[in-house]
Amino acid sequence: MTQLMPHNDIQIAVGKFGEAVIGPQRQQLTVAVHSGMAPIRTLSSGTVRMAGGHHALPHIHAESEIQVYVVRGRIASLVGPDLTPLLHGPGSLLYIAPGLEHVGVNLDPYEPADLVEFCTDPAFNADVIRIDGLDALAETRVTDLRREYLLGRCDEQLATPSVHAVTR
Repeated sequence: MTQLMPHNDIQIAVGKFGEAVIGPQRQQLTVAVHSGMAPIRTLSSGTVRMAGGHHALPHIHAESEIQVYVVRGRIASLVGPDLTPLLHGPGSLLYIAPGLEHVGVNLDPYEPADLVEFCTDPAFNADVIRIDGLDALAETRVTDLRREYLLGRCDEQLATPSVHAVTR
């Protein structure tokens, strides 16, 4: 529940994180700042929690730009029509352009990963469209990445925070 607190010439909306929901991309999402809380025009935010061994389903954000910050965990993003893998450790930031195919992957089979996502969808995650045609390729990429991770071949890339911007 959002509470409005008038203060001089401004209003301060104070809310709590909503309940976690599973989005169409099979991600556990908790909305934070969104258009239901304030008259947001272009920016919302929330958290994403990925259980150990979890990966999202292939999807796009039809109109929204997103930025994802890795708080905890070792993550891979599969991006573009060929699901090119990018690795992200804690402190990493990823930008994904609107309409770009992607899949989030928690590389660790046991430890959860926590992310903060910012997007230009005022409602947070309302313009997600599943891309069913990439499911088989995603499964292959995820299996290969997890093997590489368990063999320690990703450690060097995951040790240093990275910044990736993926556009067409």
